[in-house]
Amino acid sequence: MSEDFIRPTFLTILCFLTFMTSVSALWNQSKNLWSPGVAAENVTQMFESAQEKLHARPGAADLRATDTMFKIIYDQTNAANMHTMAVILLIFESISLYAAYLMWNLQKRGFYLYLAGIAIAFFTPLLLIGGWFGAVNAIAGVFFSCFMAILYAFNLKHMH
Repeated sequence: MSEDFIRPTFLTILCFLTFMTSVSALWNQSKNLWSPGVAAENVTQMFESAQEKLHARPGAADLRATDTMFKIIYDQTNAANMHTMAVILLIFESISLYAAYLMWNLQKRGFYLYLAGIAIAFFTPLLLIGGWFGAVNAIAGVFFSCFMAILYAFNLKHMH
C-alpha cells in the first residue's frame, strides 16, 4: 500500500532556501579552496574595516581588548587556515544540501543529518584551527543553520 505524503509549504520554502544557500556557499568555498591567499586577504580587509568602524564610533574609549582580539585574528588569517576552512565548509554545505534533499522527500533522517553537519561545521574549526580564528569561523559557520534547524524541527511531524 502506497501512502502519498504532502510536503507542507513551510517545509518546501525551508528546503528551497537551504538548496539555494548551500549551492551558493559551495561555489564560494570552492573559490576559497583554489585561491586561499586571496580569500585570506579579503577576510583581513573585512576585519580591518570592522575595526576601523569600531574606532570611529563616538564613545569608543578603551578598545585594547578588541584590538588584541583583532590582532590575533589577523595573525591566524592565512592561506593555510583559509584552505582548511574551505574544506570544512565544503563538507558542511554538501551535507546540508543532501540533508535538505532528504527532508524535501519527507525523510526524517535528513533532519538528523542536517544536525550532524552543523556539529561538524562547529567543532571541526575549533579542533583543526583553534584560537580566535577557529572560534569566529565556528560560530559564523553555524549561526544561520541553527536557526534553520529549529524551523526544520517544527516540520518533523510531517516527515517519516
